[in-house]
Order: sequence, then C-alpha cells, then structure tokens
Amino acid sequence: MTLHVNILINTCFYLPEPKLITVEEGSDVTLPCSLWTKKDIRFTRFIWKKTDDGQRVFLYDNGDLYSDKLLGQSEQFKGRVSHFPDELKQGDASIIIRNTTRADSGQYRCYFPSIQKPQEFYIKLVVVGEYFDEPVKDVLSFKDWSLVSTLLSSCCI
Repeated sequence: MTLHVNILINTCFYLPEPKLITVEEGSDVTLPCSLWTKKDIRFTRFIWKKTDDGQRVFLYDNGDLYSDKLLGQSEQFKGRVSHFPDELKQGDASIIIRNTTRADSGQYRCYFPSIQKPQEFYIKLVVVGEYFDEPVKDVLSFKDWSLVSTLLSSCCI
C-alpha cells in the first residue's frame, strides 16, 4: 500500500530537486529563475523566499519592490538583493544577493502565484568560508569532529 501511495505522489506531483549553487563568503551570487515560456513578467508578481526559515528575500509586484514601497523583507536581505529589470520581458525573475554570508546558506524558492499555471523553482545555496574563525589551539578541546573528518577526507585520504 505504501509503495503505491509513494508512486502516486511522485507521479502526480513532480517535486523537483533544487539546483545547487556554491559560492565563497563575501562574493555576489545570482539565483536563477526563468519561466520556460519566456513570457513577459513586468506586470505580474513573483516572490523569493528562503524556505528553511521562511525569510522573505525578494518581492516583485507589478513593478513595486520590497525596497521601494512594499514592507516585509527580512532584515538579513535588506539592501543586498536586487533583480534584473531588463530581463523581465523574457520571463527572467533571477535575483542577485550581494556580499554573501554563511547565514545566506539554505534552500530558496522562486514562485509566481498569479500566473495561470503557477511555477516554482528551487535553489540550494551553500556559502563557504574559512572553516575556523579562530585557530584551534588545543585539538583535544575541539568539539566538531565531523568537520575535522570531512576536512581530512577531502584533502588527505
């Protein structure tokens, strides 16, 4: 019975895998989101959210943005997120996040709630930086052994 339910769910509701993007901390990153129809979206609405914690990243509503007239953008993203106005004619709702931090890591969703066939796009962003903010002075007092094992396996084994 369970197998049949899983097959039915996977057949009826396509759950796409998020596209993985990895960037260095402090750099800028573009999160892609484009309608496959290339339909002009200048007079529609699209929303970017960080789905891990529900943060509101970017809102475009018929030409209005969070940063202009609309309230509600999460504090973490204020002043760091923009879109590509010239690309809206081709259905491109991509955004750029400037000066990324490790806190920006997570899963993002871009969606168009007001078009006839709503579309959603998922991105998994990984922001990498220095493994240690301070040098580890006493290896015996170090608690994150999973990180040490990951480092050793990637460089030495």
